[in-house]
Amino acid sequence: MLPNERQQEILELLKQKNTISITDFAAELQVSEITVRRDLELLDNNNQIIRIRGGAKLLENEKVEKDTNFLNRRFYNQAAIQKQEKRAIGKLAASLVKDDETILIDAGSTTLSLAKHLHGKRGVTAIVTTVNIAEELEGREGVTTILSGGIFRSKTTTLVNPIMDRMLMQIHADKVFIGVTAVSLTKGFSGNDFLESEVKRQLLNSGKQIYWLVDSTKINSISTIHISPFIKEHFIIVDDGIQPSSKEQLEKQCQLLIAARERESADE
Repeated sequence: MLPNERQQEILELLKQKNTISITDFAAELQVSEITVRRDLELLDNNNQIIRIRGGAKLLENEKVEKDTNFLNRRFYNQAAIQKQEKRAIGKLAASLVKDDETILIDAGSTTLSLAKHLHGKRGVTAIVTTVNIAEELEGREGVTTILSGGIFRSKTTTLVNPIMDRMLMQIHADKVFIGVTAVSLTKGFSGNDFLESEVKRQLLNSGKQIYWLVDSTKINSISTIHISPFIKEHFIIVDDGIQPSSKEQLEKQCQLLIAARERESADE
């Protein structure tokens, strides 16, 4: 079966079941799980599906028309996944920001949650690498927002290019908040986009304290592009859905902060 035929089969399977595991895909298509992962990554990059831990799901098209605050369909659907977990992580991360600090905020739906909770601060300078987070912080009292320059990528609303890298080299923020696609308990942090992964590597050198914002579904998984190993002084902020065994392993390799989830209100 040719790759494009196999990918069409994947889409048909998802139309029937909405969410399927990589193992089930491999069995249905009679190919290796590695092949399935490659196909899923391509479909995800083409905004046709969303990869989730251990599998994939279809984009929820009906949700797109209900919300115009997001610049693209893929980001909206990604933000809708693990909503309570991301809210808890964002709230805890925002509480760590002190008055008069300079912070760097990376791309991602979890880092967007941080921006949503960044209230009641004074004299904070937020340097952001994505348009949607800059829009979220626009006019926020007590926060001055600086949008890094670069080439705009509508798929993820990020800005990337060598000019941006040089800008980040001149910054040493108090705190850096980074989003990530996957966290392997043995290999560390990984992503699925070469340019954006390079931005994240540069962010690691642009601040005093590094915080990785990761919802628990991304723990014990790995993506295509290695970004960084664990560093003992770095922090991971994760929701309380993390497995006890994963929690124990991560605490040996970095500073772990657990964000408690709240009951979702009726109007959200």
